[in-house]
Amino acid sequence: MPHLVAHNVVPLTQHNVFDILDHLSGLLYQAFGGRVTLVVHGGIVMVLHQRLACRESTRDIDFCLRSFVSESQKLGIHDAEARLNSCINATAKRFQLGADWMNCHADVALPMSIE
Repeated sequence: MPHLVAHNVVPLTQHNVFDILDHLSGLLYQAFGGRVTLVVHGGIVMVLHQRLACRESTRDIDFCLRSFVSESQKLGIHDAEARLNSCINATAKRFQLGADWMNCHADVALPMSIE
């Protein structure tokens, strides 16, 4: 099995990201037994959004892990982070992406919410 490099150098563009995300989606469906929702932000929005598209590519997809884990726990899924990371890593290997191709690094800068 190929070793993942730490940082992704493969540009994520309108031409390849849909295949990558489709593969990830299939793995997530299997891992969670149904659909899941991930909130993404950052450069990928500037690549894909019809009206905001102002970039050709990005090297990563930023997503909100903290809210995903919190919502999953409310549904009784207590290993959501591990399942998600497994799917992200499998997708990275399949498309020869770096380990950080999809990451939650920005979560530390996002405000906490208490319900």
